[in-house]
Amino acid sequence: MIDQSLRCRISDAVTQALRPLPTVFAGWEGGSAAFGAVDAYSDIDLEYLVADHASFDDLYARAERALEAVSPITASHTPLKGRYYKLKDGGDFLLVDLIFFRAGDPDCHLDIERHGERVPLFDKGTWLRPRPLDERALAVQRDRRYRELQTWFPMSQVFVRKAILRGQHVEAVNAFWACTLKPLADLLRMRYCPARWDFGVRYLDRDLPPLVYDQVRDLALVSDLGDLEVKLARATAWGATLLRELESE
Repeated sequence: MIDQSLRCRISDAVTQALRPLPTVFAGWEGGSAAFGAVDAYSDIDLEYLVADHASFDDLYARAERALEAVSPITASHTPLKGRYYKLKDGGDFLLVDLIFFRAGDPDCHLDIERHGERVPLFDKGTWLRPRPLDERALAVQRDRRYRELQTWFPMSQVFVRKAILRGQHVEAVNAFWACTLKPLADLLRMRYCPARWDFGVRYLDRDLPPLVYDQVRDLALVSDLGDLEVKLARATAWGATLLRELESE
């Protein structure tokens, strides 16, 4: 079951700690909540828009004190953007994904096409109005990736083949994911969900037609090197077809 009470207490505590600050302009919940897909395994994605000169260190420190008042923090991780927290009362699956965006950032996750319908927590002005998707910039990035894959996708399948022939199980599966399935997901997204062409396999079950997703799922579940060799041939042919079809669009 979804512990809505804990999710609300976490959201309320962090928001109450940050909202009074003059450098914090708005807050919202993104992630699964923005797509109406919250379940018992969902993180809680708390996102805040702040002044360009705001200190992230100070904001995280204030938010962490608020989280500790709800439940002790047992672990944290800081990737390139944002910070993850695991709480004692959060069980095995609930992580708090907290991120701050500067008002001047080009991408604040406020476009609906890529990041869904955010759930507002507060807005001190009109900061949470949807921002139009920069389709031209996105198309340039997408085309750059497509042109790269025209050459690299056919070339890179040799890494999977070599690992299979050498009997290197782990290396073969790793190369299959990196050189075959990830690029194939990019190409399929270009076809079926171009706004999120660079989301990898995230949300793939929502963004692809069910029958297409089933084909990707079947390719991803490899039992042994013989199975991998068969699926490599299928995936490579599929990728080549997509490259031709996308070229004509």
